[in-house]
Amino acid sequence: MFKLNIKQLNALAQLADELLLDTNREEELVELLNVHLQTSFTFENDTCKGYFYYILGNCSSGLYKYRDQDWYSKNLIDTVNLYQKSVHFLRNETKNIGLLSDALTNLGNFLSSQGRGFCAQYYWDKAIDINRNPVALVSKATDILFRAEKLYDDSHKFIHYHFANKLISDAYLNIDQLEEEQKIPLMQGRQLYIFQRWYAQNFKENEFDYLMEYKQKTITKTESRYLNWVAQNKLFINDLNDLLNEQIVFQDVLGLPSMVQKINSALSLKESLVFHSNFDELRNEYTYARYLIFQASELKGDSEHFYNRTYSHIYDTLHALDNLKTSHMKSAFRILYSIFDKISYFIAKYFDLSIKDHEISIKGIFYEGKLDKIRGRFFESKNYFLHALFYILKEIETEPKGKNRDSIENMNKMENLANLEKHRLAKIRNHLEHRSFRVIDDFGYELNTKYNSSEVFWYQELLEKKEELEKKNLQSSDEYIEVINYIKEKEIKSKYIFEMPFSEFEECVMHIARLVRNSLMYLSLVVHYEEKNKSVSDKFILQREVPLK
Repeated sequence: MFKLNIKQLNALAQLADELLLDTNREEELVELLNVHLQTSFTFENDTCKGYFYYILGNCSSGLYKYRDQDWYSKNLIDTVNLYQKSVHFLRNETKNIGLLSDALTNLGNFLSSQGRGFCAQYYWDKAIDINRNPVALVSKATDILFRAEKLYDDSHKFIHYHFANKLISDAYLNIDQLEEEQKIPLMQGRQLYIFQRWYAQNFKENEFDYLMEYKQKTITKTESRYLNWVAQNKLFINDLNDLLNEQIVFQDVLGLPSMVQKINSALSLKESLVFHSNFDELRNEYTYARYLIFQASELKGDSEHFYNRTYSHIYDTLHALDNLKTSHMKSAFRILYSIFDKISYFIAKYFDLSIKDHEISIKGIFYEGKLDKIRGRFFESKNYFLHALFYILKEIETEPKGKNRDSIENMNKMENLANLEKHRLAKIRNHLEHRSFRVIDDFGYELNTKYNSSEVFWYQELLEKKEELEKKNLQSSDEYIEVINYIKEKEIKSKYIFEMPFSEFEECVMHIARLVRNSLMYLSLVVHYEEKNKSVSDKFILQREVPLK
């Protein structure tokens, strides 16, 4: 196992940059990436580890571009995973904030290239907050213009133009910080330059003053706090909430369009509106889970409640938090994760996939057979928003099992897989629903993991005793059997409960809330894209307006 320090990583970064700039050295770049992925390293600190994955992410993104790969390519998924690891280990960085900002920006850029613009903006915003990263400003402005053309509401489209213009102006103020190739979109005759001049001729800044002046009527102070909390966390199912937090975004506006369908007199009204009804159900479950998270946010971490005072609690030194705050968060997590299954069901039925109901799954809607072959229905799909859903469903898919799981764990053996984005949500869901999952007070978690030297010592003693007896060929002795039983009991009981510190679980809950919110928005735009591109030449086609309460 090799140890990498900052000096060695700087040399690696310099070599990677040279290979990325020289198009004739692609084979060397591939070899560099593969060698470093397949070799086990140790690092001086998390900054070095995050820097390492940032370098590999840049190599992978340079090699595997969305436009050159099949849209479902594993290379694209692996690139995102490398950037996610980089951000994970750099997230607490305080000295080299530029590195964290660059990692966030590149992660956002790659997510955007996959059609995941709503997901990308979260990372661009963080990079902009850190140091007004001009690359993030340019990327966000470019994505906003792309997204605006896909929206079905012209008023929203113009608002997107307004914010894109502000970002471009900000980027020009920081243009000296950009490399020459990064300045290209801002140069004369290029996209952002042309757009800004067109915008200046067609819009006045005071046209958008109403965005800040609008006031939403609320009945109670709690409702007002809730709506503001949702807006600040960008959790409204509303594309405008990605751009601003003011009261004009206090609505979950994205829904389904009226659908083109053949006239079928056998259908009742409710049957012809099953997809709209299902989408309403998804929005209702999401908003309920969102409200549970808000309620939890207003409760103190040590607050007690009468709901569980009806029994005596065990003192097991686990330091678990079994209160209303964590219970609300667990319930919200369950609801949010279940929405992914329902989105899979929606997609299977909307696209009329040949899958039996009991076989519909997150993975099954995009793949067919046992060889992970992409489903023919989607093989040549140009629907970017469907691609975005595919990538999100891959991100939260079930934990790997069997040989596949072993290979992944071996490849990442210097990591704790549970602490990385990929599979972490699935592991929580699995233990929360089927096994044992406990949220631990942060200080108590530290006590359990950092100061359990006696247990570690005695377990190591057992392993050494086992090895000693094996060397003497005493595997059939009573002593050996007793040692094996102790080791087995230790391993079973130590893995029985999946423990997670409160701060990490809170982070996971907010992460899955954002993923579900974005998924519902992508699903809405998937249907808009498909309906817009349906043929309406058949005279027996009906387009019914969606009735609202």
